[in-house]
Amino acid sequence: MMRIDGTMRRWLPVALFLALAAHIGSPNVVFEGKAGPYAVRVIVRPPAVVPGRAEVVVQLPPGETAAVSIRPVFWRVGTAGSPSPDDAPRVAGSANVHAGQIWLMSRGSYSVYVTVDGARGSGTAIVPVTSFATARLGLSRGLGVILITLGAVLFVGLVTIVRAATGEALLEPGEKLDGAARRRVRNATLVATPLLALLVLGGARWWGIVDGDYERTLYRPPAVDAGIDSIDGEPRLSLRVRDTWSLRAVFAPVIPDHGKMMHLFLISAGDHDRFGHYHPDEIDSLHFVTTLASFPRGRYRVFGDVLLANGLSQTVTTTVEWPGSGSVRSDEAGDDARWSLETGPVATVNERAHLGDGLTMVWTGGEEPLTAGRPVDLRFEVRDGADHVVPLAPYLEMAGHAVVLSADESVFIHLHPMGTISTTAQETFAARDRGDTTADGRAHLPAGDSPTMHMTTMPMDGRLAFPYEFPKPGRYRVWVQVRRSPASHVLTGAFDLDVR
Repeated sequence: MMRIDGTMRRWLPVALFLALAAHIGSPNVVFEGKAGPYAVRVIVRPPAVVPGRAEVVVQLPPGETAAVSIRPVFWRVGTAGSPSPDDAPRVAGSANVHAGQIWLMSRGSYSVYVTVDGARGSGTAIVPVTSFATARLGLSRGLGVILITLGAVLFVGLVTIVRAATGEALLEPGEKLDGAARRRVRNATLVATPLLALLVLGGARWWGIVDGDYERTLYRPPAVDAGIDSIDGEPRLSLRVRDTWSLRAVFAPVIPDHGKMMHLFLISAGDHDRFGHYHPDEIDSLHFVTTLASFPRGRYRVFGDVLLANGLSQTVTTTVEWPGSGSVRSDEAGDDARWSLETGPVATVNERAHLGDGLTMVWTGGEEPLTAGRPVDLRFEVRDGADHVVPLAPYLEMAGHAVVLSADESVFIHLHPMGTISTTAQETFAARDRGDTTADGRAHLPAGDSPTMHMTTMPMDGRLAFPYEFPKPGRYRVWVQVRRSPASHVLTGAFDLDVR
């Protein structure tokens, strides 16, 4: 292997942000699937502090009446070591929406077990959730003023108590303070005031130490070093993921998700007019490489999704100057894919995205403005030249994949028709509960990925829906990737959506 000279030779240290479920800047978890015989949509809004309470919303189909319970399960202990389920009562004024709160007490990988009991029996859905302290709760100015005022009153009150205890409290009823008593009161006050001040300062110092200890538990994302070398004369991107947090963010090996060790997305920085979806090989622990066949020269934002053996999904990110690749991959039915404005212009909700092969993609999610913080289905249809909806073939064991990126690049998420979660993470928790673990306690999964329980019910008719909840207003670009049936190369459509 030969190093390329110049800027291509440099390793690029970067900052990285954690995706709590393969995402950046979008902490809420959305799942749509089955809890036994019941169709459910589950939204989990994790707390920013740990320990903390997560909000769980469960929506059943219209007309479905059932009891819903929710239960947090920590990855190390399974259901046997977890608390009993809590009821999620029906939300007042709604016929089929249930909500409740659960405590997430430790940092790491959790899953929320959502159990539905009704006339058709009982069923449970497993919803993986990441639990990390990511913020410190702020103190409002008004509350700060109140606390300072009360503290000052308390300090003055303590000094007053000392004065009374060394003065009037020692006198007989009706007796007046003489010179000696006044000196005693004055001396006691002179001694007590600095001592009380030292206690206050000591308390402030203690609080600072406690706050500092908590701040050290705040999640520190891993770093990723990106480099470019050459293999057989072709440039190759190399990514080395490493921990920067003393408590370790990467504390389990990487396992395949949808049959891939990493899902790598390259998006042209600033304009987002080029997009690539690749699948690097892990040649060593947390060291990934790929040749990025046919990808043009430029500056790119890099997002890499990985899944750990404990069920924790993460997204690493950096920026890289890619020198360009002139090779063309002969296997057009491969899983890698790229898109650019030259091959398919960006569409809006009133336009069609051209996919190639005579196919287009249309937005069918309605014309009403999308609203941040509310559940939404990103709906699309794939149509042929006669405007007929065409059937799809599985792409990476799903009906389709979608990537959402905000215009300011602060929000990134990789979506599936079942939501924001990983099917392999679900299988990991299920395997632990079955006791299907290796000698060192790691969950034992079948070779490759195991999403068959979703594939059996996932429609392939050319109509796609990605459940999501936009975290903030703004403009977003959405790339949707599918395969036409029978299996062909990957087709990509791009849409710009405005969220208020």
